[in-house]
Amino acid sequence: MANDLYRVRGIEETTAALGELKAKATPGGRVGRILKLAAGQLLRYVLGIVHVDTGRLKNSMFQTPPEQSGNDLLAYVATNVEYAPYEHGRGGSHAFFARAVREEGPSIADMYAKQMRKDLLQ
Repeated sequence: MANDLYRVRGIEETTAALGELKAKATPGGRVGRILKLAAGQLLRYVLGIVHVDTGRLKNSMFQTPPEQSGNDLLAYVATNVEYAPYEHGRGGSHAFFARAVREEGPSIADMYAKQMRKDLLQ
């Protein structure tokens, strides 16, 4: 009888559910795939607003695949053109990354967060 006080019922089911959730929250899992879609949408927005003189900066834009960093999953929208920080640093309409995050970021984050919550609860 005393041992029954410390018995946890459903621990196997709970452990299995947590394992499934952990598998979904990996770069190759559902969360990683949704993060990749969100980064792609942000990249498309950046490509639509970046100033174009020669096209070099616009053509250099890319997104990274989702990666694990501690408890976080990260994906980046970036460029490797050496003058990009100077162009972005001009501010205003030239600040393509800051503008994308400010103008489109909240709606992208909201839309994909809803999708993640839905997928994680399945």
